[in-house]
Amino acid sequence: MSSSHLLRALRRTLGLGRSQLPVDGRNVILITGCDSGLGHCLAVYCHNVLSMTVVSCCHNLKSDGARLLQQLSSQGDERRRMHTLELDLLQPCSIRLVHDRLQDILAEDTSYQLTALVNNAGVMCFGEFEWQVPEQIEMQINCNLLGTMRLTRQLLPLLRQQRGRIINVTSHCGLQALPALAPYAASKAALRFWTDSLRIELQQYGLEVVNFIPGSFVLDSNIAARQQQHAQRMREGFSAEQHAHYDVYFEQFNGYLKIVSGYKAPNQLKDEALLAKFQDALTSTQPSALYIHEPWRYRVYRWLFWLCPTPLVDWLTLRFCAMPTYETSEQKIG
Repeated sequence: MSSSHLLRALRRTLGLGRSQLPVDGRNVILITGCDSGLGHCLAVYCHNVLSMTVVSCCHNLKSDGARLLQQLSSQGDERRRMHTLELDLLQPCSIRLVHDRLQDILAEDTSYQLTALVNNAGVMCFGEFEWQVPEQIEMQINCNLLGTMRLTRQLLPLLRQQRGRIINVTSHCGLQALPALAPYAASKAALRFWTDSLRIELQQYGLEVVNFIPGSFVLDSNIAARQQQHAQRMREGFSAEQHAHYDVYFEQFNGYLKIVSGYKAPNQLKDEALLAKFQDALTSTQPSALYIHEPWRYRVYRWLFWLCPTPLVDWLTLRFCAMPTYETSEQKIG
């Protein structure tokens, strides 16, 4: 690390010289996963509150969330500030099309600056590792990790040229793995360490890379909307032995998860404190490497996880999840 990089790191650690960069319609931000939940919330916030030009990437342009964002682009602004694009992170051709459209948007006005890429899109599937079929496991790794890497690699020349920053939305599962979310946790932990490596690599080019952990909002998002369909696919993949061993527990487990299943309105997430942290990650001249937004219960458990020995951490993790667990016949009788 050069002396200038070391000085910069010390100033960041000590909080010296921190200020907020002004943003307006000339600042372009690209956000993925905008169909619902956090991505949709951030797209609306950056457009309505920060007055930025937003490239909101949705998996399905016919989704309710995409339609709401498209309506924002036709509100009679002097220049269009909401561009809603379709993006499938599993398809390299879709990523290339988004890159080309972003270049076209930036070319429309020489004052435009690509301010940030927000990698928010992700998929999640609840189920013990033995239950999940290969395509479910691969889908989570491919979308959450490899898809994010593909998009970032495609956009890095533009980001480097314009000194844009990268904000990667990871998860508490990247800090402490939870049962029934093994592939998801693996993808988010990998994303966390990739983010750290990328931050060190890109700081020499003047690019900021931020890890943003927004806390649990599964009830306000559609990330688990297809959980019951996922469960049915797992059930179909069981062998006769697995049916005999798991069926009762499997039904209890997925019955409990019905609360997170099913479609939710795209703009349910309302959290001013979370948005304030996101704004700091986006506009601070000295952003933190890691932003964590969490309820007090998460903070207490996270402290205990760090402090306690592994057997106690495992027990606390089960308490934290508060989900059904497998019981043998002897345990049920007892």
